[in-house]
Amino acid sequence: MPGRFVRRTILVSLACWTLAAGAAESPAPVVRSAAQLESVVASGQPSPLDAFTPYGKRRFLQSLRWNERGLTTFNSASLLRELEPRQIAAMLAFIDAGEYLPAVVNGLAGTPLRLPAPTADAEARLARIERFVDEEARRRDDAAGALTMTDDRQMDRRFVAVFGQHPSRYKLEELPLGDLLPYFDAAALAARGGMDSTATRFLMAVYEEMRGRGIDTRRTFDDTVLRRMLEARAFGQARAFVAGKPHLAGRAVPTVRDPLGPRFKGRSVYRYEAASNTLVREALPHPRGLELVMVVDAGCHFSADALAALRDDAAMRARLLQAGLVLVTPPRSAFSAGFIDEWNRAIPGIPIRLPYRVAEWQAVDVAGVPRFFLLKEGKVVGQVTGWPAEGNKAELLALLDGAAR
Repeated sequence: MPGRFVRRTILVSLACWTLAAGAAESPAPVVRSAAQLESVVASGQPSPLDAFTPYGKRRFLQSLRWNERGLTTFNSASLLRELEPRQIAAMLAFIDAGEYLPAVVNGLAGTPLRLPAPTADAEARLARIERFVDEEARRRDDAAGALTMTDDRQMDRRFVAVFGQHPSRYKLEELPLGDLLPYFDAAALAARGGMDSTATRFLMAVYEEMRGRGIDTRRTFDDTVLRRMLEARAFGQARAFVAGKPHLAGRAVPTVRDPLGPRFKGRSVYRYEAASNTLVREALPHPRGLELVMVVDAGCHFSADALAALRDDAAMRARLLQAGLVLVTPPRSAFSAGFIDEWNRAIPGIPIRLPYRVAEWQAVDVAGVPRFFLLKEGKVVGQVTGWPAEGNKAELLALLDGAAR
């Protein structure tokens, strides 16, 4: 099953990462269950948790999710905002997640932030948005369905109910300094669609207020804003944003060539030309008959496993191509040059492409990947979710065989 990326801007799902080990050893005991963690915290003995501020510690502990095999998910925001690399290493070793250290600290810049705790009101507002997002994710999981534009509008209404229609109404300059963090995180969770959505405008307003008050935005905030721009396909804004920030110099923000223009009606994708770091928009009409859309994304080893099977299993690859295989990233996903270019160089005949915008790809607008959608005359008639350790070839071929009858 796919990992859940509900809090996608700052979440690390252990189900969707495979990285080399590299954490430093910690003298603290290693905890491998919620019960063990509770025992250590209750004992009052020293632990890497002591390096957090009280709010950072609370947020980090709230983010931990466990199952019978151990830790499944943690939120890296407090780690990146408040700790030095050696403290991050100790914290990850403490929760038996040291192998994620290279990914967590990659590109870390600036000094740790030690901000005042937010007010109870600000925390409560963030908690309400988190509940909305989690409820939405559970509903999608239960229905095995895609997002819709209705979902976007509902989330926007819910955000307005908590924070109001216009950021200026809240007089952000009058907020206590600590409240800016939960306000920013709430807006980042709710931000959808284009850069003009209510939550996105609020996100940008809080970000500018942070900068105005001297908060070092290199500690997660710049990355979050850039990701929002890439998700919104605002590549021009993203390039301007990166240009003034040396610590983001390694991020490949492409230029865009759009021969179709704004009047184009239909379904379109971006083709990535790595040599010039350019995205070229091209039409991708629905074929007559069947089409199999495979949705994959960077950072998820289930997607990597599914792509490896597609690469290595010639018989399965031929069967999927016969069904009109199309490879795309999720319509809301941020552009990942390395992920797309690596695959396209290896398998140029089946390129991964980037959906132009959500409105054209609502049928496959999912968060959990990989996902396979079988379309007939442009309408979804079946789907297969995930790529477990044993693969999902049998279920996938059964879906195709059933459609052929």
